[in-house]
Amino acid sequence: MSIYRFISRVFKKVKTIQKSIQHSKTGNFIQLKPGQYRESIHFNKNMVLAGDMHDETIIEGLIIIPKNVSVTLQNLTISPTAQMYIEGDVVLQNCHFKGGKSDTHATVDGGKINAYHCTFEYAKDMAISIINNSKATFENCAFHHNGKVQILAESSQVCIEKCEFSYAKHALCIKNGSFLQSRNGHFHHHTSAQIVVEDSRFIDHESVIEHGDGMGIHVYHEGDASIQSTVLQYNTQTQICVQRGVLTARYCSIQQGKDAGISITQKAEAQIFYCEIAQSKKSNIVVTKDSKLNIEYCHIHNGENIGVQIGDQSIVNIYETTIKGHRSSQVSIADKSICSIKNCAVTGGYHVGICVEDSANCSIVDCEITHNANSAITLFKSELSVFKSILSQNAGNGILAMSHSKVEVDMCQIFDNEMPHIACKSNVEIYIIQSELYNGKSLFIVNECELTAIDCQFYDSQNVQIEICDLSNARFENCQIYNGKSYGVKVLRNSSLYLFDSQIFNHELSQMVINDSSVILKNSELFDGNRNALYIQNHSEVFVTDCFISKHDQHQLWIDFESTVELKSVQITDGSLSDIFAQNQSSVYVSDSVIRNNRSRFNVQAVNFSKIEISKTVIENIYGDVYYSENHSFIKQLDA
Repeated sequence: MSIYRFISRVFKKVKTIQKSIQHSKTGNFIQLKPGQYRESIHFNKNMVLAGDMHDETIIEGLIIIPKNVSVTLQNLTISPTAQMYIEGDVVLQNCHFKGGKSDTHATVDGGKINAYHCTFEYAKDMAISIINNSKATFENCAFHHNGKVQILAESSQVCIEKCEFSYAKHALCIKNGSFLQSRNGHFHHHTSAQIVVEDSRFIDHESVIEHGDGMGIHVYHEGDASIQSTVLQYNTQTQICVQRGVLTARYCSIQQGKDAGISITQKAEAQIFYCEIAQSKKSNIVVTKDSKLNIEYCHIHNGENIGVQIGDQSIVNIYETTIKGHRSSQVSIADKSICSIKNCAVTGGYHVGICVEDSANCSIVDCEITHNANSAITLFKSELSVFKSILSQNAGNGILAMSHSKVEVDMCQIFDNEMPHIACKSNVEIYIIQSELYNGKSLFIVNECELTAIDCQFYDSQNVQIEICDLSNARFENCQIYNGKSYGVKVLRNSSLYLFDSQIFNHELSQMVINDSSVILKNSELFDGNRNALYIQNHSEVFVTDCFISKHDQHQLWIDFESTVELKSVQITDGSLSDIFAQNQSSVYVSDSVIRNNRSRFNVQAVNFSKIEISKTVIENIYGDVYYSENHSFIKQLDA
């Protein structure tokens, strides 16, 4: 580049910058003396215009850079009376734009601007407007107190690095198919959304977006934001809000918001990887209105409300994530939404671990849901599947399902919960497969529920292990129920139970209580009980076939209050008292069975208007007397 210096004596002759430009050649370097220049400048050739490096050089006026002209401005303070208009190319180095007289510092219209170590302040409306396929680069620049927006990008491309934005309505407005990339920026103290992305693409790396009175980032109308290692904190409204847009976040920290951490709504889509979302005054993550979210390898914790809130037919996938310490539900799924949770820990909540309601669907795989101050999972009019998971040490239930819900539990461990591990109420349908429920009451099934348990173990309860009540139906296949400090199974109030290929043993109280209900036992074993094997009362009906009943310290079968029992192909042995005791208008029918007892004088007893009929059955003891009846009761051996 040729250098052409205009020192003070030259300016004494030509007096204005514009005349200096007219007298210069293309590519000249014009060095201005310190001072204030009040004039408008129209560049018509390529050149460098520089102020003094030590003393302030001020240009007050309108600057125009037309198409096909490239200008470099250095070390200048520019106070435009009207916006600087750029259709060509401009490079700004160490320039200071200060406003007060113009709405906009500069407009780039189809041109190109590169700014380095510049300051833009106090424009009435905006600092820089970049429109119509313009290109812009800002490095180590500062923008503050610029009215409505610091940088407006429309249909243009912008790159920002190591810049600071503060004290305006918005820091960045990115619109109409623009692309803006920022790195190591600092955005703070804006009165509305700090960064607005509308129908455009925004990429950020390692910036800090904080202390805004509005949102941190607002993406809407087909906007697309991708942020990595970005910090958002202390914003008054939602830190990131996506409406009908797309968000990708990696290695970000989103904390200490006064509203929600992230909101995905109105058919928006988002993916979040390796992020920390925490300490929001409202929900840490909200997904609503038919939106989709994928969360992987994240840490979501210590929110004042819900951890992950999902509603309005939205879909969320959560993988390898820790969710803990929320004041309300750690995960809430509602309104026909779908959520899958895999390899996650949901722990230490002050309320429910996972709440599923209003026709929602939740699938949980390889998760630990522990140490919550209420139930691990609550379900209302919804569907739940839990596979290979641990639900333990919760202050409420492991699973509480209500009101026409459907539950499937497969290969799970549920233990040490303060309330029943699984409680179902009001028309719930539940399947439990290959699972272990222990150290607590296993099942409480009430009000017209349907239970199926296959290949399960229920043990070590301080209370009743399993309770089926109020018109509920239960089916157990190949299950073990044992080591309880109270009753093994209670079937109450017009309920029914089918027990097949199962074992019930070692309970402090009766192994099974049937009250005003019906039970079928097939190919099963009841043994080693401290009281009765079966305690049957109040109009109950029981059918026992191909079963083994042994070693109980009280009457092995106690039948009371107009109940009916049929025993077929049953072996009853080694009881401490009678094997069958029927009273109060009860009926017992025994066939093709073996009843042996060498510890009690009478194997079979009937009292108080009861009857027992026996056929094709062997009844033996060492005392010789096997029957006892009294008070209008009878025992009849039909094949005698």
